[in-house]
Amino acid sequence: MQLNHPKLFLLTLILCIYTNSSFAKCTRKDIDHYLNKGFTPEQITTICSNAPTIATDNEPTNDSKQITETDIDQKTLIKKNELLLMEAIKGRNILLTNDTLQYTLKICLEYGEEDLYGFAANACPVIKFTIARKNLEVIKSQKKYIFFGDNEIKIKATIKREVISGLEKNKIDEKKLIQQQLETGDYTFIPIRDDISLTDIEQVLREISF
Repeated sequence: MQLNHPKLFLLTLILCIYTNSSFAKCTRKDIDHYLNKGFTPEQITTICSNAPTIATDNEPTNDSKQITETDIDQKTLIKKNELLLMEAIKGRNILLTNDTLQYTLKICLEYGEEDLYGFAANACPVIKFTIARKNLEVIKSQKKYIFFGDNEIKIKATIKREVISGLEKNKIDEKKLIQQQLETGDYTFIPIRDDISLTDIEQVLREISF
């Protein structure tokens, strides 16, 4: 029996697709979609025989599930590490993004020449640190003054420092002197609260590095 009628031919094609396991990678909705788009029966056969397994309308594929779960896990890990760093870092405005660790510190320093009594002017600017997570290295943990002072972790990374406040009343030449006293380069010391385990925060910093 010859199938000269186009619709009959298409129906037969559909039956073949559903009964042949090698073609069972397309749903009826997929076939209707391809037909409405003007694909030929031969093209639909090729597509359905080579396509990855397609899930039902309300169920995502395994790949989709995996991507979703990975994304959720990554966001959960970032949030967990952010909370730990917020608790640990002796600073403010602590934020962990996909690419950076950010926080602000109020840093007091002396600048300019000393007076007759050996004192120099001082300023306490608020500095925003933006530390790149890529290639972040933990160097060591220590006390600021060897045996006393704040706990801190020395790290190496690409670091951006920005004065965001605290110098509004200083003159331009004073600001230049203050800027010269500020830390620069790829190393910094992250201050850590006394009641927080340095070992735990070292591990967190290593985890956020990539």
